[in-house]
Amino acid sequence: MDLQLEYFNDGTAFHEIDPLSINPEYLTDFSIYEKQSYKDHQFKFRCLLVDTASMPKDRLSGLLRSWGKVYIHEKQVKNYNEYLKNNLAYILKHDEIDILEKTNTLVDLSTNVVKESFEINFASAKDCKKSLKNVQRLISHAIEFISDINSLNGITNLIGHDYETHTHSIKVGWLMAIFINANKDLFDVKSGPQLKNLLVQAAVAGLLHDIGKIKIPQNILNKKGKLDNLEYIIIQSHTAYSASLLFDTGLSKRSIQAILYHHENEDGSGYPTGLSQDQIPLIAKICHITDVFDALTSKRHYKESKTPFEALKIMTGENPYLDTLKKFEEEARENKKTPVKAIVRDDYDVKLRRLREKEMIEEEAKKRVEARIKLRDKGMAHCFDTDLLRRFIYTINQSESFHLSELL
Repeated sequence: MDLQLEYFNDGTAFHEIDPLSINPEYLTDFSIYEKQSYKDHQFKFRCLLVDTASMPKDRLSGLLRSWGKVYIHEKQVKNYNEYLKNNLAYILKHDEIDILEKTNTLVDLSTNVVKESFEINFASAKDCKKSLKNVQRLISHAIEFISDINSLNGITNLIGHDYETHTHSIKVGWLMAIFINANKDLFDVKSGPQLKNLLVQAAVAGLLHDIGKIKIPQNILNKKGKLDNLEYIIIQSHTAYSASLLFDTGLSKRSIQAILYHHENEDGSGYPTGLSQDQIPLIAKICHITDVFDALTSKRHYKESKTPFEALKIMTGENPYLDTLKKFEEEARENKKTPVKAIVRDDYDVKLRRLREKEMIEEEAKKRVEARIKLRDKGMAHCFDTDLLRRFIYTINQSESFHLSELL
């Protein structure tokens, strides 16, 4: 793709990049420009570097450190994104690149990869395996960074944002990798390839744990308000959908377990199969904790985000209304009719009377849905393994960005 050595542009045709993100050992397939003021809201973009192969690596490293902001032409953004995928490990290990910038790079690339996974043709086994390979490749490049306890400082910049499936999945995978790396004794794995393989399996499961939501109708998935009982049941089917979509891709048994069982509760009140305690695979318990933690700390259409402290206080709290909550949960799971009769005694027309009675029952059903959600936030300790949850709090509390000592 031929580009000019100079451009006069208002800036919209160029994208800013960090020169430190350029690997001197990697032959770049894009041109680098500097930006100079010109006139009439125009800028002069002058090419600084066309071919890295023509320059000694030491000289190139020095130049990259001396440059401030540099730019690439919009025609080469695709080339640059491909470069980022191939050099993600280099960028994440670079001591001079700010952790926030590393986080943004990782999230941008991960979002694209997860979106591609959600959009593939699942009827094609070849496409499914290719998509999984792309996710595994990305995680392999990033695993050293995302499993480091210090990367929690990057995650805190993502907490409290609007809930969005792709970024939620990224955070779940990231938190799982950090937790497992800090609690290796749970899996009797110490270091080396075996540990890396475990971390990759966990992070991949986190990134893909909600992929079954592509089978959920959009009007339910994107509903602004609270879900009614039938919608609640439909949403719950996403775990089985996720496992079935990925079953023949070659994904590890451990990853499939995390994806299928990440909504099972410690007391057996979860879904899809009502497993309890030791019946629930360890990897699924960890996925459950990270999934709920991020869901509670994310902003939704119908609720504000919780702080990490507020979220974990709910997760560790004993629910004083547990019997009532379980009754409501059972009603929702079985889509039972609201156990209420409405009788309008006024001498209305028969059709109007029945209509009003139906409206009253529907109003009561909505109240029970709202009550179920409110009661759930009164305490969720019955959902989680106590020791694992305590370990999770201790792990993320090691970051200066979290203040959770009161919960320990």
